[in-house]
Amino acid sequence: MTLRMSPVSRNLHAKVTMLGLELEDMLFLAMACAIAMLVGQFVFPNRYMFFLPMNWFLMVMVLVLGVPGLVLFKYGKPRGYLLDLVTYYGMPRAYCGCARDRKLTSDFLTDSDNMEAD
Repeated sequence: MTLRMSPVSRNLHAKVTMLGLELEDMLFLAMACAIAMLVGQFVFPNRYMFFLPMNWFLMVMVLVLGVPGLVLFKYGKPRGYLLDLVTYYGMPRAYCGCARDRKLTSDFLTDSDNMEAD
């Protein structure tokens, strides 16, 4: 019985990009385009710009300005930077439990011996 062999790609760590953007960046642009179309559809229903309905014009402008904007924003940043940035600002903050609270003006806990009985 012989062992079957199949070719394996040797470049598994290559970045998969299109127009200089990763898959996550393209998904971000797709969501931004969908939001722009909805805004154009419901906020400007009967408006036209350069013979295009406003929802299509806003979508095209998001693409035309978004692709170069993201390429310039991500220049020199590591892979997955946009996803990490969104998760950083989307997650709740964890603060240190040992640090003193600067906004607390009165004692949160009171000693039970010092309380007067009413």
